[in-house]
Amino acid sequence: MKTYQASLEESLKRILETPLGSRVMLPEFGSKLYLLIDRKLDESFKLDFYRYVAEAVEKWEKRIKIERVVLEEVLDSKISYTLYFTNNSSFNGVLNV
Repeated sequence: MKTYQASLEESLKRILETPLGSRVMLPEFGSKLYLLIDRKLDESFKLDFYRYVAEAVEKWEKRIKIERVVLEEVLDSKISYTLYFTNNSSFNGVLNV
């Protein structure tokens, strides 16, 4: 079970941290989260964050279905977030913005 969870977390991290269009052989892989860099953290930012996470995970990680995305804190241009998904687990990540 730990191997599954570790591979799932690594997969989510790779998907979310890869800018869409950055892989030459697979340009549609990744997420649009890079578009949020240097944007003001307001309601529009939050909605885009949720949308970009959901779009990328839905497309590239078929083992789970996201139930909820929570932005937790902003510190030194880094956003902490938690993804809650169908197998009663969660993933904690940090995004540099």
